[in-house]
Amino acid sequence: MANWSIRAIALGANFIMKEAITVGLDVGLQIWFPYLAFFLTDGKRKILVDCGISENWIVDGKAWGGFPAYGGTEYALKEFEKAKINPQEIEMVLYTHLHNDHTGCSHLFDRAIHVFQWDEWQELINPLPSMRLRKDYNPGVIPVFEKLQCWKIDGDMRLMDGIMVYKTPGHTAGGMCIGVETTKGTYLLTGDTAHIYQNLFSQCSEMTLLSGETIRITPAPPVYGPFVPSSLVYDHYAWYRSLYRMRALCPSMEFALPSHEPTIAGRTFPE
Repeated sequence: MANWSIRAIALGANFIMKEAITVGLDVGLQIWFPYLAFFLTDGKRKILVDCGISENWIVDGKAWGGFPAYGGTEYALKEFEKAKINPQEIEMVLYTHLHNDHTGCSHLFDRAIHVFQWDEWQELINPLPSMRLRKDYNPGVIPVFEKLQCWKIDGDMRLMDGIMVYKTPGHTAGGMCIGVETTKGTYLLTGDTAHIYQNLFSQCSEMTLLSGETIRITPAPPVYGPFVPSSLVYDHYAWYRSLYRMRALCPSMEFALPSHEPTIAGRTFPE
């Protein structure tokens, strides 16, 4: 078992309705959901998973859905400094997918190898009209990636000792999860295939907010089955297949690290 550690860093947040993330549940409940990046290190190597939103996609203090948001390059740099992370020392950036709130600071890592799925690149450069309407992808990141060293991988891959990527489409065509081996066990960074715990574990009954307050949330009724879809699924058949795969890889919520789960922001794993 490898000896990696994982730190969840909030690079901003979006104040959105929970029912957008968990369809039909807790209607009217508005929550600050973080844009999480994950810093991985084994004491020598330094890897980042996802890198937040660009300031260009926060207009008049609002981002996705017209909801309040904060983040961007300057905010990210301050958070990296607090965490004692030097972007120039990051050797690899892994992208769970290429939506604008996961690629916003890619330009900061010009010495790194940037890794994402081939299908995700194709979706970025040729999005569906619905994706353009929603402004899911930032076309401005295309020339950034074209100047960087990128690995466009296809499917599952062991990148190095203790780091595995699994293709998990559904939210996007080229979504992927990251398996990280630690002394305690293997954690699964779920990207937005599961935005928060409740997508992957339908019976969740509480959530800790960025403020530190713990609130009650509604467990899904039996009709939902084991998972709760978000309103941001483009291929529901692929999404359900991916969720079953993810549960096989990560049967316990203890080892799941979703990309917008406020409960885990600022924490290091294993703790």
